[in-house]
Amino acid sequence: MVVDLSCNGGGQAAAGAYLLCWFLGDAHFSIHNTFTNSQSTLLYNADVNLDREFDENDTLAGRGLNLYCLISPSSFSCGNLVPWAFKENGSVTLLGKVSGGGSCVVRYLTTGWGTSFRLSGTERISFVKNGSYYDVDQGVSPDHIIDSYDHFYDRDALTEYIHSLY
Repeated sequence: MVVDLSCNGGGQAAAGAYLLCWFLGDAHFSIHNTFTNSQSTLLYNADVNLDREFDENDTLAGRGLNLYCLISPSSFSCGNLVPWAFKENGSVTLLGKVSGGGSCVVRYLTTGWGTSFRLSGTERISFVKNGSYYDVDQGVSPDHIIDSYDHFYDRDALTEYIHSLY
């Protein structure tokens, strides 16, 4: 099974959590607040099949499937968060090119005059390794590089490439 995040510019953390729960069973989001220096890791679980129960039927994990995620420099922000969580978990193989990065939660603001704008917030998406928090701003490297964008979206070429990995 391949999920294509190669053109995902992010912006939807809830959708990212849902996707992570479907693929992994549990979604771990680690946050470092750059203003207060506080750190936390959140654990999400989703009722993916909407049967009102949290069980093994809500995830692809443990079913013996080969799971892949296609990434590119356009995989940004939450489109970068999901591949990082996959990489940290180790059960989903990343294919493509280094993701575009982006680690700060975007804040939306509006002035009293109605002008709206976005800016980077103080919360930085991170991954935890040996008890230390590291931001994901630099992007994540794929497990296997796909050099040509033509092969990203050519289903036959992508299938042939995946089969060549085994």
